[in-house]
Amino acid sequence: MSGMKSRSSSSWCISAACLFLLGGAVAAPKPALPAPTSGEPVLRIETGVHLALITKIGTDGAGRWIVTASEDKTARIWNAVTGKPVSVLRPPIGEESAGTLYAAAISPDGRQVALGGNGNFDGRNTHALYLFDRASGALPPKSTLSGLEAPLTQIAWSRDSQFIAIGLRQEGLRVFRRNLGFVGADPEYNEAIYGADFSRDGRLITASLDGALRLYIIGKAGLERVARRQAPGGKPYSVAFSPDGALVALGYQDGPRVDVLDTNTLELAYTAQVRANGNLGRVAWSDDGQILYAGGSANSGGRFLLYAFADAGRGQSREIGSFANTITGLATLGAGVVAASAEPSWAAFDGSGISRIGARPQSADFRDAGENFRVADDGHGLVFPMMVKGPSLVFDLSQGSLKQATPGPELKSPRLPKRGSGPADWKNSLTPKLDGRALPLRPGEVSRSAALAGDNRFVLGTDWNLRLFDANGRALWERRIPAAAWAVNITGDSRWAIAGLGDGTVRWYRLADGLEQLALFVHADQERWIIWSPKGYYDTSIGGENLVGWHLNRAFNQSADFFSVGRFRERFYQPGTIQKILALADEDDAERQTRQELAAIAAMNAEPVAPVQLQAKVPQEGKGRKSASVAGPASAASARLVEIVPPIIELQSDSQVEAVGDLVTVRYAVRTPQDAPVKDIKIRVNGRLDRSIKPVSQRALQGEIPVQEVQVRVPPGKDAEILLIAENRNAKSDPVSIKVSRGATMPKAAAGDKADFETLYMLVVAVNKYPGANELVSPVKDANAFKAQMARIANPPAGVRKIYNRIEFKMLTDDMATRENILEGLKWLKTNMKEKDAGVLFLSGHGIAQGKSYYYIPFKPGGMAGKPEEWLPGDQIVGTLQSLPGRAMFFLDTCYAGALTNQASNATDIINKIDDERGVIVFASSTGKEKSGEDDENGFFTKALIEGLRGEAVDKKDNLIYPTLLKRYVTRRVKELSDNQQRPFISDHGIDEPIAIVIK
Repeated sequence: MSGMKSRSSSSWCISAACLFLLGGAVAAPKPALPAPTSGEPVLRIETGVHLALITKIGTDGAGRWIVTASEDKTARIWNAVTGKPVSVLRPPIGEESAGTLYAAAISPDGRQVALGGNGNFDGRNTHALYLFDRASGALPPKSTLSGLEAPLTQIAWSRDSQFIAIGLRQEGLRVFRRNLGFVGADPEYNEAIYGADFSRDGRLITASLDGALRLYIIGKAGLERVARRQAPGGKPYSVAFSPDGALVALGYQDGPRVDVLDTNTLELAYTAQVRANGNLGRVAWSDDGQILYAGGSANSGGRFLLYAFADAGRGQSREIGSFANTITGLATLGAGVVAASAEPSWAAFDGSGISRIGARPQSADFRDAGENFRVADDGHGLVFPMMVKGPSLVFDLSQGSLKQATPGPELKSPRLPKRGSGPADWKNSLTPKLDGRALPLRPGEVSRSAALAGDNRFVLGTDWNLRLFDANGRALWERRIPAAAWAVNITGDSRWAIAGLGDGTVRWYRLADGLEQLALFVHADQERWIIWSPKGYYDTSIGGENLVGWHLNRAFNQSADFFSVGRFRERFYQPGTIQKILALADEDDAERQTRQELAAIAAMNAEPVAPVQLQAKVPQEGKGRKSASVAGPASAASARLVEIVPPIIELQSDSQVEAVGDLVTVRYAVRTPQDAPVKDIKIRVNGRLDRSIKPVSQRALQGEIPVQEVQVRVPPGKDAEILLIAENRNAKSDPVSIKVSRGATMPKAAAGDKADFETLYMLVVAVNKYPGANELVSPVKDANAFKAQMARIANPPAGVRKIYNRIEFKMLTDDMATRENILEGLKWLKTNMKEKDAGVLFLSGHGIAQGKSYYYIPFKPGGMAGKPEEWLPGDQIVGTLQSLPGRAMFFLDTCYAGALTNQASNATDIINKIDDERGVIVFASSTGKEKSGEDDENGFFTKALIEGLRGEAVDKKDNLIYPTLLKRYVTRRVKELSDNQQRPFISDHGIDEPIAIVIK
């Protein structure tokens, strides 16, 4: 065990436990364990892929869907053709390993997903089976079976989707009908069941670590065992019937071989094996039975190999794929196979070994980070690699910046234990020692990392805990951690132990007592990040809010709710509080200080507001980054999350639709707190606002939510995405997506001479003429260049395809760019745009932060606009863009250097708000933590943008510019022009409509 280096452990620290029901009666909870209905929220990372070892993978009979389950307590459904995620299934979760999913299977007809694992929420060691609806991703009523005697380790569906076999850990086999009616049981097992499969004719075979295979039939009397045989060799782990049911493939836990047995006799027919270390514990067949696939811990050269054996396993083995960690599951996918690993990742392979779809981890891997895991003396700065032996990133919390850079000397490597100093035998070890004496660990606990403090105290990071010892090896504290601690460091001021964990987070633990105070997650794109405190206060990059959310258990037989943290932005987005936590090393003290600031601001606002002296430098926290004052209630965390939740849209129809016509029927229900009725529901098609509808009051059965239906028109001849967004007084819901595909035979709509958009409305605003040292050089020049290029695009030469039939614009620069004129321009944009139009807002000049809010500083005759009443509120911009009925595009460049630098807003707040509805294409000059660069011609951002529009970002197949291609070019080009000092943020949401034709 100590040698295995899976990125994550199976322990996940959370704040609520759950209570299950058995046969409709409430099982009495132990006083120390709250029920799942207690509503205690839990912060969880969400990247669109799994964070921990994938325990199971499966496919439906037609090869349309893939399901994966993980130790991260989620299951996920994927499109088996495109590899894209479809939905996340969230059963209730509990403390430590409670809620971990060990078993999953999708019914062959693709209608249901069966899940199970460790459901010991009430301390009574009873567990549950969940039957999720595949189409909606919901857990319907009467779809939970509780009271199972042990954790579920295997689930298998019969080929006709009518029966479900459940393997339990040391408690045998249970079989149920699809409606959860009991069929039969076999408790005579001495070990866990990890293998189970149904044949085409309905026979069931199981494999258990007790060494035996058991064969069953389901007859009129229920489950009947017809044979029991010892496996030919070793501990059987997985079994799979050949498609014709004549053969059974058997994989072993303890060897690199697969035995193929005759189904009728369970006698050995032949063996497929390889020369490798490890086992071939997972097996699957191609759909024609000609290829036998196998994998497991068998490895060579540090890679874990996937093998294909021709001639139904009689032929020579071929290595058709490999992973960086153990292969944990295989399933048939046509003539090929889909494989899951402990990385965690999955990939689909065809019979020749070509892989075209899959999902890889989107988090940092701190294994073997060692001396490359560096920290600043005060904990503000970090250096860490995103992957093993990969380049390092530098994160500066005080500046809110993340970039690849050479770390400075202030960022220091950990003091690693050496001979005669600190512990020995601590790396990947069950038995770390100090002066020859074993350090106290729990049975099976593996030590992974260590670091020394200046006084020779040392921190030991293990799979389960972070531990502090004094110089003599006496344990000072022990803290449970969410995943293995692969890297650890102690700050020079001895206030923090900072750990890099297997879930991809970096966490700050107070050295005095080990209490966690902060957690940072950086996405694999190396641009998005979010840092949060235990109570949920956070700071983030643009686009980072979707990386973390609140999991909220509901009831034992209901799927949990999940809200991205951005839904609670007004209460919890508090960069200033995050800075205070690092400075004070205490979240409660930081919260109190924030409340005091709020009280002072409230008192100040009760008096006439004096103009802000924008040219004066202001006191700063940390290393130069202004800490935003916090607007909102006295304590953001004091309000119970369940009392301020946004609406939840539950689909009642399929989230993946294949349509022939242009009308798609969407059925849905909306849940919302009783005191926060839904105000409206927006429908977007490919990002465009289709309509806003008021909720219809309908009667429903007690306890049920009324189902509503809407007909949505989608563009002819091409794939589309429909989004539903509901809003109540608390916030907007997370968008619900319906993907509409046209199928291979659907003809594309002919472009002809018809333009893509009727009218292009452009509002272009730019200010150079700020007083004194605040004056700028590039904005007006950039605005003119952008407007000129868009005018050329909107008026192409005769015979060239038209994107826009005509163009109308308002140009507001310098003296004309007053607050009143800009507001009138926004009104003009909103009033004139129709469904078939496109609208552009280009904004360049100075931006500023007041509290958490963004403002654009307009031109003011005779001086500087120096107070909020004179500025353009970011919320006004957001509201306008999100209400535009056609295609909306926003270009923002307000991060210039100058005397305003100390107060300049990073625009994170406004862009994240605009992105809430995934409907506006956003191009921002930088991530907001960097200044916009320029040369003699234009600012770097505008220069790259115009180059892209003139053809550098062209799709050579049709000579058109699409948002995705423009994003790729502008991002690369700005980094190139700025020597990687400026990184634009561009959000295109995968919208594939052209926005330009190449006109030189």
